[in-house]
Amino acid sequence: MLHSRTRSSYLLLVIGLASCVWISQFRARAAGLPGAGQAMNFTLEGKINSLDHNKLTVHTEENIIFHVSYNDKTEFKNDDDSPASGKDLRVGLRIRVEGDLTESGEIIAAKIELEKKKQE
Repeated sequence: MLHSRTRSSYLLLVIGLASCVWISQFRARAAGLPGAGQAMNFTLEGKINSLDHNKLTVHTEENIIFHVSYNDKTEFKNDDDSPASGKDLRVGLRIRVEGDLTESGEIIAAKIELEKKKQE
């Protein structure tokens, strides 16, 4: 049997995940994007948790970890609109990712914005 604190944390996680999925589906429908079974527009903000060749994980403030991949078509920029590149990515950096959420849960980044403000 789960303790009430564990149940509360679990419930918050489930609600958070459901909210993210619902919001992204709502945005996709509102934008007239492809329906079920196809990638849909998705935006997230958080800190880079791990970084590997053209892939990274992002930890959001809601304690959700997303897997993000990027390629030569991904646009990189700093939050002051100055140019950036994949070489500027590092663990702990706050970023904003815009891209397509696939059925597998991975986000294919179309745009990654790097926050240049002082890191926490």
